[in-house]
Amino acid sequence: MDRLLTVRRHQGGFTFWTLLVYLLVFGGVLVLALRIAPSYVEYLTVKDIVERSVEEFDPQTQSATEIRVRIRKLLQTSQVYVIDADDIEIYRERRKIVIDANYEVRFPLFWIVDGVMNFDDLIFKVDGN
Repeated sequence: MDRLLTVRRHQGGFTFWTLLVYLLVFGGVLVLALRIAPSYVEYLTVKDIVERSVEEFDPQTQSATEIRVRIRKLLQTSQVYVIDADDIEIYRERRKIVIDANYEVRFPLFWIVDGVMNFDDLIFKVDGN
């Protein structure tokens, strides 16, 4: 009988407080994932659009303005509203056309805390004769 009491005293499981802590941590991670994922998916879409526009660009027959028009059409078709074609800088630098589509997204996390994601790897260079 004494041994049975000793075993019961050392056995344990989830207490209410342990379960509450796990739920809070899991809920926090879930909120972060649900807030970050849409911005990241839009970033991947913008990156794909700009890369496709660069790959399809022919410097012999097209101008830099035509790249902007192509990007604008693809952004509208893909329903990307986080960045506008006018926000994308297109300029010449040393016989190359540079497309700078870097942007920043701010989103609410909870209460007065906001998140910021900087997408600064969207610079592409195309030979522009």
